[in-house]
Amino acid sequence: MKKLFLSFVIFGAISVTVNAQEAEAAAAPKKEMQVVKLTKEEKAAKAVKDEADLVELFKRADLTDEQQKKSREVMAEATAQNKVIKSDAALSDDEKKEKMKEVSDQKNAKLKEIMGAAQYKAYQTAKKAQKEASMPKAE
Repeated sequence: MKKLFLSFVIFGAISVTVNAQEAEAAAAPKKEMQVVKLTKEEKAAKAVKDEADLVELFKRADLTDEQQKKSREVMAEATAQNKVIKSDAALSDDEKKEKMKEVSDQKNAKLKEIMGAAQYKAYQTAKKAQKEASMPKAE
């Protein structure tokens, strides 16, 4: 009887441990998807950095002032559309991603039209380089 009771206790402990590990593993991706809240100072610093990055992209693509102005308008319009999509509770996550992809594709088409093929390619190359430089290096 003692052996049977001890077997049930050991089996119970093992199953609790396994379930706890599975639950933790399932919750891990959700942690990554959480939105990080920034302080006002962090938001201001991010805005300054983003603006400096954008100016650098325009400089590398050799855009005129008129092209920069039109490009900024297109980007602002796309950002506004994405905010509306993100706040739409009626859409599923997949639908939101799909609509945001459409907005991005439209934005890129307009930018290519404004910049021309060569400047757009230089812009995309510089943007990719900036993104790679800002990514934390894996150890």
